Amino acid sequence: MLLKIKNNIEEMSRICDTVREFCVGNGIPDERYHDIILVLDEVVTNVINYAYQDEEEHEFSLYLDKDDQNVSIKLIDNGMAFNPLEQEDPDICSSIEERQIGGLGIFIVKQLAEVVEYSRIDEQNQLSIVIAVYDKKGER
Repeated sequence: MLLKIKNNIEEMSRICDTVREFCVGNGIPDERYHDIILVLDEVVTNVINYAYQDEEEHEFSLYLDKDDQNVSIKLIDNGMAFNPLEQEDPDICSSIEERQIGGLGIFIVKQLAEVVEYSRIDEQNQLSIVIAVYDKKGER
């Protein structure tokens, strides 16, 4: 499935509705739907808020696919180069007061996903994420 997204935070509602339909149509359990939406909320919001340095409207692509075991997500934008995987993981053992701001979102994405990969190809950021359809016990 391909979804074209504008760099407008109001697009998140449409993304949630479309992903819900995708998950229901593919028999993906609610627990995984919520994981997928949490991941998408983080990565799409980052593109909307930070990828483009002007105030113009831009469009980027979200691909969703499912096989027997996984949901594959690919986000492609032509914003400024940014590899979220180069960011240092936050120190989650420190108290809230001692932690630095930021970085928790991509950390959560990495915790929920089986695979997270970034590449920059033809002046485009390409973020690929794989989320298991089944939990670690092999249950839906």
